[in-house]
Amino acid sequence: MKTLLAALNAKYVHSSLSVRCIKKFCSEFDIIVKEYTINDNTDAVISDIFEKNTDIAAFSCYIWNIEKVLYICECLKKARNDIIIILGGLEVSYDSYELMQKYEFIDFIISGEGERAFGALLQALEDGSDLKCVPSLTYRSGGEVLQNKKLDMGDINSYPFVYDNAGEIKNKIVYYESSRGCPYNCSYCLSGEESRVSFLETERVKKELMFFIGNNIPLVKFVDRTFNADKKRADEIFEFIIENAKNTKFHFELAGDLITDSAISILKTAKNDTFQFEIGVQSTNEKTIEAIGRKIDFNRLKGRIAELLSLKTIHIHLDLIAGLPYEDMESFKKSFDDVISLRPHMLQLGFLKLLKGSRIRNEAKKYGYVFKSKAPYEIISNDFMSFADICYLKKIEQMLDRFYNSGEFENSIDYLFKRFERKFDIFARLAKYFEKERLFEIGLSPDMFCDAVKGAFCDFDDFSDYAEFDRMTNPKCKNKDDFGKDEKFKSACFEFLKDTEMTHKYLPEFKNFPAKKLVKFIQIRRFFNKFWMFNLKNGEHFEISADFVKFYVETV
Repeated sequence: MKTLLAALNAKYVHSSLSVRCIKKFCSEFDIIVKEYTINDNTDAVISDIFEKNTDIAAFSCYIWNIEKVLYICECLKKARNDIIIILGGLEVSYDSYELMQKYEFIDFIISGEGERAFGALLQALEDGSDLKCVPSLTYRSGGEVLQNKKLDMGDINSYPFVYDNAGEIKNKIVYYESSRGCPYNCSYCLSGEESRVSFLETERVKKELMFFIGNNIPLVKFVDRTFNADKKRADEIFEFIIENAKNTKFHFELAGDLITDSAISILKTAKNDTFQFEIGVQSTNEKTIEAIGRKIDFNRLKGRIAELLSLKTIHIHLDLIAGLPYEDMESFKKSFDDVISLRPHMLQLGFLKLLKGSRIRNEAKKYGYVFKSKAPYEIISNDFMSFADICYLKKIEQMLDRFYNSGEFENSIDYLFKRFERKFDIFARLAKYFEKERLFEIGLSPDMFCDAVKGAFCDFDDFSDYAEFDRMTNPKCKNKDDFGKDEKFKSACFEFLKDTEMTHKYLPEFKNFPAKKLVKFIQIRRFFNKFWMFNLKNGEHFEISADFVKFYVETV
């Protein structure tokens, strides 16, 4: 029997680890893998799968693709009644019985870990043997929907390395699993369902990482839910990467308060841009933290994050979740301030998703949760936040992403953080200005957004210099005043660029360029009572005050 394993990824740059795991484990069967995206034309995906003429079409199902997967499966079954439809993945693992009852076009659902169960199902279908022997399977028999006992999590070391063709992942974000499971049991998450972790042997991890390093894979994202659950093992892998990494960057999800002194000591030796760490804070409200089953000492966590940031070589990404129990607007603003005051490179403001199978979904009545009926099952309201609160925080999220997370307004952020005691108020003021000017209704170019930032804080007399400086260093911005409006200053700038001694000093790569060409992508501007030279193509800038002041006086 010929089987198609299909993944619908969120973006083209993503790759599917799950279908690769199953194909590799079930290598004795005739399996082909196809990866699509949720943005692909649906009819084209249906046609492509139909034309493969396989006996089985199996799909990996998650919150971002489930609606499209179900529609594709329905159409395939109508086009070819004999095709066998198999679903697996988190999004179908916790209500497989109900899904089978609702959708007759689904033939089988595998719940939980898929490798062993999928192999057993393919073998049973080829042999015609009794499906009762296939673990973790939901299926039909005699008009009834039946469910077999679910497998416990296996030893991850029994599964093979899934990557052997570097060419197919060369331009993708590559996902890698060095452990499966999680020691924690956070109420909104499914990873800690069995409250244990299966770790790959460290020597095997090192060998497999060399595959990525040797093939110059740009980014490898560890999917381990708490990579440093075994602190000693984490340190050893960090050390190995530091010693061997070339052009590959590695992304890890860490428990920040588990970071040890030895880890900090090791990470101090890392080259810039070798690591990026994602650390989930979620809330700093102690009652909230207790309710969701997390174990966080925020003071310790804060200290560790500050140490990591002080290294200036590691990209730090922190997470907050809006809509958790006992977190009203005032509490959330405090959590927001607590976290953003650490000045991470990125702060992701997410909204609670009440996932199927999660404890918090089962506790929905306890906290008065109302949530969306379709994936990703995002919060509408609870006893602590109204829908109006959620809508407002969605606007704050937009301001956070565009103003802070973009990294395009560092000077403006520095200025405002020194002047606002509550950092949340910066983004609240920006959102208020957007509402007043009806800017949420239109797409803003980088220049238009910069103008909006200036407008929102126009009552600060000297803020304009900081916003304009950020505009000048942002290659995406195009509206850069051509040397200002002062004709004498403009003339002096042109003469300065004609001075070969000065251009050689500041722009050695352009030493043979005449001034009339340089002015197309080099500008001189005055900010903060200093003179600066800007490369408009890449945002590079230099302070040239001493040389330019002397030249300006002599020239003008």
